[in-house]
Amino acid sequence: MSEENRYIARLWYEVMWSEPNPELADELVDPDYAPDWVQIPKKGPEQLKHEMKYFRSVFPDLKYEIVETASLPDRVWIRYKATGTQLGAAWGFPPTGKMVTFDGASILYIRDGKVIDHWGAFSFYDMLAELGAVPPLWELKQYLTWKP
Repeated sequence: MSEENRYIARLWYEVMWSEPNPELADELVDPDYAPDWVQIPKKGPEQLKHEMKYFRSVFPDLKYEIVETASLPDRVWIRYKATGTQLGAAWGFPPTGKMVTFDGASILYIRDGKVIDHWGAFSFYDMLAELGAVPPLWELKQYLTWKP
């Protein structure tokens, strides 16, 4: 089962997201898939396709490389590195045309060969700093008015 989960992780990032192949969501995602942290009023494969469409409108050449995985019978942990060029507006920032690289990690929860839930985190602030949308974290203090 653990090897099957690793295979699902590879399909998720290296095929579905990187090629991209959003139709693969129909095979990989449970109809009730609806992670709490994703604020999209859809569920199942359609929720994920919607998320992919948006993110790829920002980074059309987005590619994921899996760095490492670990799995149990009901989940797989994935650490990845992603690259993409910001050619679309997002999060209130205009396109920059800049290439970014960011790291992230996910846990895919799996039942009967389908992803039923997903938890993920990536270096969002670092990505925005690399795009020039926000100052580097070590310079942030000079922009704050808060005084301890």
